Amino acid sequence: MFETIRWDGMSMLRQFLQDQSIQNQPTKIIYQYIFQNGLVSRAEIIEKTNLNRGKVARSLKELLEKNYIQVEGLGDSEGGRPPALYQVNPVTSFLIGIQITRWETKMVLYDLLLNKIDEKTIIMLPNHSPMFVIDEIKNTINKFMKSHLIQVEDILGIGIGAIGPLDSEKGTILQSEPFLPMSWGQIPVVDQIKEEFPIFVKLDNAANTIVLGESKQYPAFQNILNVTVGWTLGSGAIHNGKLLKIESGDIAGYGHIVIHMDGKPCYCGKKGCMTAYSSLYAILERIKECSPAFYLEKLKGFSPVDQISHIVAEHDQMTKEVILDSAKYIGVGVANLATIFHSEIVIVNGPLISQFPGYYEEIIQQASLHMNDQGKIQFRQGNFQRDPGTLGAAMLVLDSFLGE
Repeated sequence: MFETIRWDGMSMLRQFLQDQSIQNQPTKIIYQYIFQNGLVSRAEIIEKTNLNRGKVARSLKELLEKNYIQVEGLGDSEGGRPPALYQVNPVTSFLIGIQITRWETKMVLYDLLLNKIDEKTIIMLPNHSPMFVIDEIKNTINKFMKSHLIQVEDILGIGIGAIGPLDSEKGTILQSEPFLPMSWGQIPVVDQIKEEFPIFVKLDNAANTIVLGESKQYPAFQNILNVTVGWTLGSGAIHNGKLLKIESGDIAGYGHIVIHMDGKPCYCGKKGCMTAYSSLYAILERIKECSPAFYLEKLKGFSPVDQISHIVAEHDQMTKEVILDSAKYIGVGVANLATIFHSEIVIVNGPLISQFPGYYEEIIQQASLHMNDQGKIQFRQGNFQRDPGTLGAAMLVLDSFLGE
């Protein structure tokens, strides 16, 4: 396990980043540039920030003295002494990334360079009330702090990605779409966590945090779409290098685009929604209809999460046909969304993507068939098992302090 190294004054980083005084601006600009660009030399900082040599020298000295940055190797020499390369000190402060989904709630402790330090996962069960889960989140953060000798002042902030709909400004999960514990609604999750940890806490839709986390792997792309196929369908997009936000807070509701006029009823009240054909709930209902014997023998009486696990393990032929048929509808929806958002790269995520053979491939094949410019769009399988949601939640905090 990672051993935390404490530096004197590490809890002052938040104060430094929040300082809007004129005197602090050059130093903060330099810190921000180093943070966003990794290993950089003094000459590069002068060139890119347009600050004079004296101001850069004084700011670098201050940042080094406060341990906000560190020298991390030497650059290439151009005839003289090789230049020092600067990088942020990753343990000057820490980040908590949390993802609350129908499948699980995951909490991860990161350093400032988004290296994972510690983690814990709670599998969501029907009896897991909001209070139970929030208490577990609080207990886990306290354990992280104790294990790694961290004070609450050393945590830059806590980012939370959660299923929607939600009010990200108020920090509240609203009357959510179908959840395993049906009591999730009107939950002021930010305020409840702040009761224990009076620091910066940011809530956003899980679809948004997942696309943020995935985008870290693809820095060359400005237009990224992530579609997560789970108990419902979530969609998050990076457009022109920025997380796409709409007035209601996210674009996750695009799982309710109509792909079949007068089609199957959806819980939202409409008919023919993509969610009604391709969510995990829809798959379970279809298996119950098409293969009642399999349902009674293998699935009845188990929780939805366990039912999906049994489906993956059994390799039943009828079940396979149902799942691959649902992938066709996802492909149509992915094609529509990629067209709407002018996506350069499309990432498909979800628990079945990596676990069920042929599922991802069928989605991409169908998406390609329904695109005019399919040759210009790249497809990728998401890293659902590698926690893009918690990573993106931590990135929410960084963007709040260091974003342009």
